[in-house]
Amino acid sequence: MTSTDTRPPGDVPAALLPELDLPDLGTLPDDRARGAACLWGGEPLATATALDLGEHLSPHGTTLFLRACRACALRAVRTAHYYHPGSCEQCGDEAALCETHRGLRRLALELRR
Repeated sequence: MTSTDTRPPGDVPAALLPELDLPDLGTLPDDRARGAACLWGGEPLATATALDLGEHLSPHGTTLFLRACRACALRAVRTAHYYHPGSCEQCGDEAALCETHRGLRRLALELRR
């Protein structure tokens, strides 16, 4: 999947954002901090294809408007889905009952389309 995909991507649910490994928000280049470029890959984003990662505060107190391309977001979500059970008590008991684990899986499947 490329960042030129024209399907509306939707947004990453706020409840799943803490699971994603974000880069250091204090050192982001301006284009990534304002959502003009992918948070992870740095490629330019179009409004129609960017995934909204929400507003975040930088360590410097400025508001960041993070966005990502579908391919980079999918990688981040797959990584989170893989590592989540190791730090989740519910997943240790029964992963199928963990809402976060299921949410990451659903999001990964959506981003694959």
